[in-house]
Amino acid sequence: MSRYGFVAHPESVTLVVIDGDELVLVRQSRPGALEPTLELPAGAVEQGELPEQAAARELAEECALGAGSWRHIGGFWVVPSYSTEFTHVYEASGIVPAAQGTPDADEDIEVVRRPVAGTLELLSDAGSIAALALWQAGR
Repeated sequence: MSRYGFVAHPESVTLVVIDGDELVLVRQSRPGALEPTLELPAGAVEQGELPEQAAARELAEECALGAGSWRHIGGFWVVPSYSTEFTHVYEASGIVPAAQGTPDADEDIEVVRRPVAGTLELLSDAGSIAALALWQAGR
């Protein structure tokens, strides 16, 4: 056990959302960051929910979008030195507008679209960087 503590965290999903030649990203405030972060849409898998269900829910909640096609890319431990969080990475394509789900109370999200090329360097969090690199490696 780390001298800094250990976090028991549920599994999560991280979404590589492809809409034409753009990635759908989210900019949001995070308590541990000094400025808003630019990330892939992501979120926790709720109790009794399958990761693929969480992926669809998070896409609707954070981006008011749905996907016609889903592909499981892989997964990884987010920060195994102090957390139990394992994230499942999904590619979403065939993007369509959807009714926005209920965002979490602490979410302040702006949807941002960027060309796929060059986006890796713009991302702010390690989970998004790793998920996008995993997706790029599998293309």
